[in-house]
Amino acid sequence: MKKIKIAIGTLLTVLVSNQFYAQQGLEGIVVEKYYVSDAADSMNAVDQLAPYALKTGSVTYRIYANLLPGYKVIQMFGLVDHPLKFNTTTAFFNDPNYGVSVYQGTSLNNTKKHTTLIDSYLTIGGVCTGQIGVLKSEDTDGTIGNNQGILTNLTPEMGLPIMGANGQDGLMPGSPIVPNILGVTNELDPIDQIVGGSIQINDGAIAALGGVEGVTASNHVLLGQFTTDGDFSFELNIQLATPIAGQSETYVASLPTAGEFTDSTLIYNSNPSASIDEHSISEAMNNLVVSPNPAVDELQMNWLTNESTQNYQMEVMDLEGKIVMAVPNMTNSGKIDIKDLQAGVYIVKVKSAQRQATQRFIKL
Repeated sequence: MKKIKIAIGTLLTVLVSNQFYAQQGLEGIVVEKYYVSDAADSMNAVDQLAPYALKTGSVTYRIYANLLPGYKVIQMFGLVDHPLKFNTTTAFFNDPNYGVSVYQGTSLNNTKKHTTLIDSYLTIGGVCTGQIGVLKSEDTDGTIGNNQGILTNLTPEMGLPIMGANGQDGLMPGSPIVPNILGVTNELDPIDQIVGGSIQINDGAIAALGGVEGVTASNHVLLGQFTTDGDFSFELNIQLATPIAGQSETYVASLPTAGEFTDSTLIYNSNPSASIDEHSISEAMNNLVVSPNPAVDELQMNWLTNESTQNYQMEVMDLEGKIVMAVPNMTNSGKIDIKDLQAGVYIVKVKSAQRQATQRFIKL
């Protein structure tokens, strides 16, 4: 049966350097549609007595941190002010034989069995022994294959196939690190086939001491893989090591304080038009537009939303996450005076209790 995750430590202290590298190392979070399950995959899961069935049409999402050269992922973390969240409107699928909630060094041979390759789990780079996760488009050594002859769907919806003569399974040789699981108890149970689709970590981390960088030139580091037949969403917080020894950068999904950065791609929803319910996370408002961009004196903001509330908050931050302007009450169309801002690149954030959206703009 599946391996049991281990918890190391009971309290998380996020170590953040007081010095920051001159340029931000996070180029964005990339979500890859890795695979779409077909009827043969579903039947295999049923035969293996999967507690939560693998529904035909389930999507396997991979999440990567796209980094500048020389940067490494140290940890994903959650704090009370910056919770780490992964959610689905249904449930996550996990292989009943070899499934884990956090990468623990599954063998290459076991990864070839049944549905292990489309398992749901968190990681920092590693997929199985000797193999690192890469974008399918950057995989140059084909596929490891599957012992049961499944995972062969060819639907264009998922891009490149992961099996067959032309398969590219997103695995490349490397030396994976088994992450430390800090301060996490039962928060990851929904990945382990426990009923429910909501994961929230408020005081814990998945950490790799020394950090991990990608094995291809683009430096994409795999952070997790999730298979679900429902809408999928997340809010990420990560810490990066810079090319300068002893220095790091911390990125949070929302509400950055001094010394923290943010990026709009740290928040994701596979169905951005879905209605908000009690299980939903903060969701980006559709089509936030700031204009003109670049701007000199005034910035016009417009966005679409289904919410009835008029209590939107607006913040303008510099690239170090420092709030340089704030308006506590706004409607979904308004102007702000930016004449007093120094020339440079800024991030404008509009948020309510349920949703938020960010855009960058240039002040001339």
